[in-house]
Amino acid sequence: MFETLDKLMMAGMGAMSMTKEKAEKIFDEAVKKGMAEKEHKSGFVKEMLDSADKARKDLEKLVSDQIHKTLSDMPLATKDDIKRLEQKIDLILANRGN
Repeated sequence: MFETLDKLMMAGMGAMSMTKEKAEKIFDEAVKKGMAEKEHKSGFVKEMLDSADKARKDLEKLVSDQIHKTLSDMPLATKDDIKRLEQKIDLILANRGN
């Protein structure tokens, strides 16, 4: 599980560091190698930035889901548990006064 999370974190960090300038540089290198045509630059850059944004969002969701799952599997008191206990304590204290 941690190996997969490490790989996703690395991919996410790469996606987070993607800028318009980096995408343009990647495209320019592809043009030099004959792998792309200059006319397609704006579409390529937009696609790269959109892809990086999606990867960022996917990583955020994955991390959030994993944290939520880990915390829910732990025997910790929830906000509702604490609220119920506070109500019971308040009731006990109110009854002691009578």
